[in-house]
Amino acid sequence: MKKIIAVILALCLTAALSACGSEESLVQDTDDTPRPVAETEPAPTPFVPDPQILEELGAPVILNISNITETYPAPDDPDRVILTYGYDDVELYLESNTAAAEAINQFLATQDEIYYSGTGNGDGINAVLELAMDNYALIQDHDAGLNMEFSCMRSAYIDRADSRVIALRYRVNSYTGGAHGIYADRAYVFDTASGRALSFDDLASDRSALEKLLLEKMYDTLHNDVRYKPIFDYMVAFKSDENLDEELTALFRDGSWTLTNEGLTVFSDIYEIGSYADGIVRFTVSYEDLAGLLKEEWLPVKRTHDGQLNIMGIDDRGGKEVHLLDKVSISEDGQEFRVYAEGTVYDVSITSVTYISDDIGFYQTQNHWYCSYLSNLGVQVQTAIPDGMPDLMIRCRDESGTEHSFLLTESGEDGSVLLLEEDNVAAVG
Repeated sequence: MKKIIAVILALCLTAALSACGSEESLVQDTDDTPRPVAETEPAPTPFVPDPQILEELGAPVILNISNITETYPAPDDPDRVILTYGYDDVELYLESNTAAAEAINQFLATQDEIYYSGTGNGDGINAVLELAMDNYALIQDHDAGLNMEFSCMRSAYIDRADSRVIALRYRVNSYTGGAHGIYADRAYVFDTASGRALSFDDLASDRSALEKLLLEKMYDTLHNDVRYKPIFDYMVAFKSDENLDEELTALFRDGSWTLTNEGLTVFSDIYEIGSYADGIVRFTVSYEDLAGLLKEEWLPVKRTHDGQLNIMGIDDRGGKEVHLLDKVSISEDGQEFRVYAEGTVYDVSITSVTYISDDIGFYQTQNHWYCSYLSNLGVQVQTAIPDGMPDLMIRCRDESGTEHSFLLTESGEDGSVLLLEEDNVAAVG
């Protein structure tokens, strides 16, 4: 009852105040002079995705990648780093299938925990930190001319992501003493529809037929591709014909295969079928060659639409309305701008890069963001733009699969943001 009375009193008070306001407005409105009407911006037009593109491509697959890195100082010198340990944290966003996204994110979080905490087999942060401490003590005790800083970093790469398959590859680079570091790749491929991690057995109804074709194609590459001649010579010199088959078929294991935009790729560890200089040896068999063997649900979605990437400053609307799919913040104190697609572009990625040389060009240092496609949509990016050589690259593919690479820079005339094709970097340098 008290609540009801309180509500009634509140309503009466509101009515009284409204009456006072009305009376006051009648007194003030005796002046007939027209008053200016404040201009208001038109309400933004709701974005309506093209139903044909949604039917063909599904909802966009978005991957956000952030890096987590820790440094550990020497016990007696806080300014001297003896270990750098870090990893890329990948988060999937899939609007059309949140259950699958949750399952994949949980799988990836488990891999992060295994990498960081270790599995009890001499890996993980505690094990590597102990090695670094022992190394530092050895240097201090014996004045040994050893490298003082150890490191272990795990980076994430997107091999393919669409409405059928999400293929991620992690590379662990580590240095724990010796003449050089060591590295290894491990791949995880997921069914986008269910969120389930796929095994090699899931790829084809007839595994033996798939293995036979892959082995034939691998031998064909070793014999006929001049880039693989040193590897083949190494294998022939150190292994029998029987062992050659065993070495190659050993790559048909989970973690050593991935699905890319081009086909099925299997890869080795370093030293496994070549020298250290040969690195990780990769064999890719095209989807065309795999026709009839690879299950249809793992084939890439056909791309039939085309478009191009553009860029504009955050306040530079120019009468154009850009609908945003996501926001990427690389540096919080940087300037903001919009990268958007007119039409449809595919495999859009934002990465940090560093310039190596004219021969090598730019080297990727950190993935930040990936989207399977943008169709008349954009992404808002916040980052600092350096005065000299660009350090942020935005890539996409067209409907034919051709990759286009752009560097983020500023106009020397008016300071506006520009997307400069990678081949034109000399104009900036």
